[in-house]
Amino acid sequence: MKKFRVEVDGEEFIVNVEEVGSEVNGEIAANTSNAGSQSSGANRKSAPKKAAPKHKKQPQKEMSAPADIGEGDILAPMPGSILEINVKKGGSVSKGDVLVVLEAMKMENEITAAEAGTVKDIKVRVGDSVDAEDILLVIE
Repeated sequence: MKKFRVEVDGEEFIVNVEEVGSEVNGEIAANTSNAGSQSSGANRKSAPKKAAPKHKKQPQKEMSAPADIGEGDILAPMPGSILEINVKKGGSVSKGDVLVVLEAMKMENEITAAEAGTVKDIKVRVGDSVDAEDILLVIE
């Protein structure tokens, strides 16, 4: 068994890899089936493939908001699950108040009010999964 260090999306993992097949008389014997498969390369060792070069992320241009998003809408900044809702419909909020706690990638993210107002509508419930840019609640 061989140990390798692998990087996936910037996160590093240590993995153990076991070679499949057994060595018989100096040749590699691989499990193959005769169901129309041609595995002439099964007995050859292939050269390791190099990973494709990483593409550098281009800076994103600010996109225009969809037509159905209003001025007082509070949007999910990323996909995740709703852990807490700290406001009630009709309640007043101040700038900076924590409105919703969103769990994303095992991190708790506090969604705060950008300005003072009254909660007009709450579009989510605790336990809901949301996508980025989903409307969480509306403040007027």
